[in-house]
Amino acid sequence: MPVDQKVVAAPELVEAVRSIISEVMLVPRDKVGLDSALIGELGAESIDFIDMVFRIEDVVGHRIHVSRWGTFIEERLPGAELSSAITTTIVVEFAERERARAA
Repeated sequence: MPVDQKVVAAPELVEAVRSIISEVMLVPRDKVGLDSALIGELGAESIDFIDMVFRIEDVVGHRIHVSRWGTFIEERLPGAELSSAITTTIVVEFAERERARAA
């Protein structure tokens, strides 16, 4: 899937992910846009992504092995500059994939 292609997710999932990012990154929710670069703009570190995965578990209703996040990023963003490529939209796509996995 090309880096610029966006998967449309249910609005409630988008809002849940925005809230998760806001809570983990300690930034106001209105600062978390779909194109916000989590590393480059919000200062996310690897531990923050682990925290996000744990919180996404609650939203999708099943346990997610943290390694699936890494695998997803490698597949979804091969060769990309991750500091700008990992956006809120990417996290929403991951959450949508995990929600579908549970269904």
